[in-house]
Amino acid sequence: MRWKMWPQIFAAGGLFACLLLITAAPLQAEEIIASGQFYGTHHPTSGRAILVARDGGGYEIRFEDFASDDGPDIFIYLSTAEEPQTDAAISNARNENLGPRKALSGDQSYILPEGVSPDAFKSVAVWCRTYSVMFGAAALEKP
Repeated sequence: MRWKMWPQIFAAGGLFACLLLITAAPLQAEEIIASGQFYGTHHPTSGRAILVARDGGGYEIRFEDFASDDGPDIFIYLSTAEEPQTDAAISNARNENLGPRKALSGDQSYILPEGVSPDAFKSVAVWCRTYSVMFGAAALEKP
């Protein structure tokens, strides 16, 4: 008699497994908007910057394998400068301050403030506000 119930149990279990897969599947995937390699200007700076549209809305810039020198008052700027090589390129551009640098090295991320669209921005810069000096930057190129 138990063997007669096997198809019903299997069907119910299969349906349950399908429901689990459907609910576990992500509804949205993050989209890479732009990325670029860091280069040093006044200080050695390296790593990769990746600008993404976040799953829940908004934007984030991520640094992978990032490294730079220590310094006073270091901030991360998203900039309209295309490929900044000089301090003046950042000083004369429109910049969005993403906050103080979180660490000298390693992976880190910065959330763009609500309402800020990344469309106009072409680079990300590591900027010393005290001396108005760019430590390094990454030109952001669309995939």
